[in-house]
Amino acid sequence: MSTENRIEMRGIGKSFSGTRVLNDVNFSCISGEVHALVGLNGAGKSTLMKILGGVRTADEGSICFNDREVSIHSPASAGALGISMIHQEYSLINELSVAGNIFFGKELRYGNSIFLNKREMFRRVEKELEHFGVQIDARKPLRLLNSGEKQIVEIIRAIIFNSWLIVMDEPTSALSEKDKQQLFRFIEQMKMKGISIIYISHHMPEIFGIAERVTVMRDGRVILCEETKAISEDTVVQAMTGKELDNFVKPHKTAEGETLLSVEKLSKTDTYQDISFTLSAGEVTILTGLRGCGAAELAKAIFGLDSDYSGTISYRGKPPGAKYDPFLAVKLGMGFVTENRDKNGIFAALSVYDNIALPFLEKNAKFGLIDKNKVDPLVDSAISQTSTKVTGPAQEIRFLSGGNKQKVCFSRWRDESLRLLILLEPTRGIDVHAKADIYRIIETLAAKGVSILILSYEIDEVLMLADRILTMYGGQIVHKYQHPNFDRVQILADISTSSPAKKEIS
Repeated sequence: MSTENRIEMRGIGKSFSGTRVLNDVNFSCISGEVHALVGLNGAGKSTLMKILGGVRTADEGSICFNDREVSIHSPASAGALGISMIHQEYSLINELSVAGNIFFGKELRYGNSIFLNKREMFRRVEKELEHFGVQIDARKPLRLLNSGEKQIVEIIRAIIFNSWLIVMDEPTSALSEKDKQQLFRFIEQMKMKGISIIYISHHMPEIFGIAERVTVMRDGRVILCEETKAISEDTVVQAMTGKELDNFVKPHKTAEGETLLSVEKLSKTDTYQDISFTLSAGEVTILTGLRGCGAAELAKAIFGLDSDYSGTISYRGKPPGAKYDPFLAVKLGMGFVTENRDKNGIFAALSVYDNIALPFLEKNAKFGLIDKNKVDPLVDSAISQTSTKVTGPAQEIRFLSGGNKQKVCFSRWRDESLRLLILLEPTRGIDVHAKADIYRIIETLAAKGVSILILSYEIDEVLMLADRILTMYGGQIVHKYQHPNFDRVQILADISTSSPAKKEIS
C-alpha cells in the first residue's frame, strides 16, 4: 500500500457506572509500523481498542484520520477507515475453506444471482497469499490448518478488504514457537507493504523483537510512549506495575507424599500413545511440548472428559470407576481449569459469586436450598486469598479483566476436599502481575498437599514452576526431568524434534 495513513486518538476518556477506565489517553499509529500496546489486565488497553474499533464510544476526546476528525461509531465505520481487529479467539469456521472463511459474509456472486463465484474468490485469495509469500492452499478446509496458518487467514481476511491498520490482541497466545516465527515473518512482510499493527501482548521479547514503538497503560492512563530501541524491558515492566516487580521464586521442596495419581500405558488413536507416569501429593508436574502433542487431550482424559482410550488411570490406588466422568472426578476431589476461560471456563451471564460457588453448591444445600451461611464465607475467602479485583461478589464476571477471570476459575476449586488440580495453560493471555499471583496460588495449594498437573507451552513458566517436567512430542513422552536437574536446551530439543530414546533425568 503506497498511501501513508495516520490515526490519532486524542484526550480519550471513558467511564462505566461511574468508574473511570480511561483518562485523557493519547495514542497514534502510522502506516508501516508495529506499535505495541501493553499494560496489566484492567489497565484500559481493551477499552481503548474497542473505541478505535467502533465497539464502544468515548465519553470525551476525538479520533483523527489523516488530521481529519472522524466518527467511529461501529465496527463497520472503523472498517471503512481501514481499521480491523483480530481477537485472541479465532472467529473462523472449520468446515469452510480458507477462501470461504476470508469472504464469509461478503461472498462474491455471479451478478445478482444466488450462485457463489468461487473461482474469483479463490483467485483473489491466492493472489493475496502469493503477494505476501505465504504458501497456504485457498481451497483447503480450515480444519486442516495449524494455529499459525489460521492466524494468517484472519489477517488476510482483513487485508483483502483494504485494512491498513490491524489490531492484534495477544496473537501468539495459542501458537507454538514455530508458528510464532511464521507470524513474525508475515508481520515483517506487512510492514514492508505499509500495513500497520497495534500489537497487544504481555511478552516482552516479542514486543522488543518486532515493535518500533511501545505505549504502556496503567489505571486508564498512558504512562510511557517510547521507541523500543530507546528503552529496556525492565523499564516497560516498571511502567506497567508502578514498581519493580518481584520475581516469583519457586520454594525448594521435595514431594514425598502418597502417590495420588498413576497413569499406565494410556493410549488414544492418533492422539497419544503409551503414556505412563505418577503424581505424588503436593507435587507440581508439568506436561509440555508443541501444540498438538497430545498433552491437552491426555489431561482431559484424566479428568473424565474423554473415555475413548486404552490403558489405566488409578486415583489414590484404584481406578475411579467404570462410569468415570467430570461429575465423579469433582466428587473424588479433582479440579480442572480449562485453557479457554471465556468459552469453557466461566458462565459469562452470572456473577462472580455464582461462578465461584458452583462446585460448593451440592455439598452446601439441603432440600434444594443453598445454605448461604456456608457458601458466603467460602466465596469471600476465595476472592481475598486469590487477590481477585472485583467491585463485589455480585459483579458480573464478564466485566472482569482476563487475569481476574482466571483467578475466579482457580477460586472455585479452593475447597478442603481438593486433592488434584489439573490446569491447562493457566496463565494464557494474562499479564505479568496476574501471572505472579497465579504462581503463588499454585505453590500455596501444593504446600497444602494438593497435587498439581499443568499443561504449559511457555518454557520459562515450565522451568519456574515444575517439580517434574514431562516433555511430549508426537503423542509420546520423550523425557522426564526432576527438579532441580532441568536442562533448558535439552527440553527445547525434546519438544521440537522427535527423539526415539526415552529417559528419566533425576
